[in-house]
Amino acid sequence: MYNFFLILHIICGTLALISAAGSLLTKKGRKQHARFGKVYSSAMMGVAITSTILVSLGGPIFLLFVGIFSAYLVAVGWRLAVNRKGVFTNVDRSLISFGILAIFGLSVSAIDYFLSGENFGFVPLTFAIITTLLVVRQIRRDEKNRGPIGKTRITQHVIFMGAGTIATVTAFLLTVISDSILIWLSPTVVGSLLITWYSRSVMQGKIVSKQ
Repeated sequence: MYNFFLILHIICGTLALISAAGSLLTKKGRKQHARFGKVYSSAMMGVAITSTILVSLGGPIFLLFVGIFSAYLVAVGWRLAVNRKGVFTNVDRSLISFGILAIFGLSVSAIDYFLSGENFGFVPLTFAIITTLLVVRQIRRDEKNRGPIGKTRITQHVIFMGAGTIATVTAFLLTVISDSILIWLSPTVVGSLLITWYSRSVMQGKIVSKQ
């Protein structure tokens, strides 16, 4: 049973990677981009669900919180894609709660690794810090009762979806190469630089996206 869901988990992750590439290669605002985005979001939800099942069947608890972390990022990214008017609703508030759960789980995992004398604790700690920064940004929006619009909405969409893609690439590299800290953190470093470049390009008008 475990192997079955592990294979399903890998299939969902692979589909997420393929659709993420398709989304990046198609122009924002076009139907093809939206279709790739829907496939990507669905595949990532599959990754989160299968992660939960794998943990219940004896997999490492850290896998559960990475699944929650990934699902949170993609869910917020999807919400930013469809919420063009920037109205902050209970849906957005529920996603904040989901993000807080991910922060708690990742932090507990980091502490557990550190107490066991394993440097791998830096991985969940890094993910927890990233999630905290994103959740704080959402909380500030809630206080203003207003989400981002225009170019800001596009860049935020890229940030959350990009972070979700980083999580997927990280898991893929972990599976096919090794479980070293370098493999876990290198996609975060490289991906963050690419996301920063893309977001600045959108804000400066170098990349035109449908707002």
